[in-house]
Amino acid sequence: MGVNRYEDPNEREIEILKIDAALEQKQIERVQALRARRDTAAAEAALARLKRDAVEADTNLMPAIIDASRAYVTMGEMCDSLRAVWGVWRETPVF
Repeated sequence: MGVNRYEDPNEREIEILKIDAALEQKQIERVQALRARRDTAAAEAALARLKRDAVEADTNLMPAIIDASRAYVTMGEMCDSLRAVWGVWRETPVF
């Protein structure tokens, strides 16, 4: 028996999005070009501010995130900065 007992015979298969490798490479090149032409000092200062603000419990992070965006800091860089402060939550499996 198990969970397969309750399968819906009318359920359609979920279509999985597949990104073309050429499109992926194009996006990588665009991000690298952005990083090459931005003001590195401004981007690093914005990331440092984001980390400083993330340490404070009652600080609104939106102004720091907006400033980082204006300095052309990528979403990945912002997330890496926040992970450096807060870490990564891992669920403890319970059986």
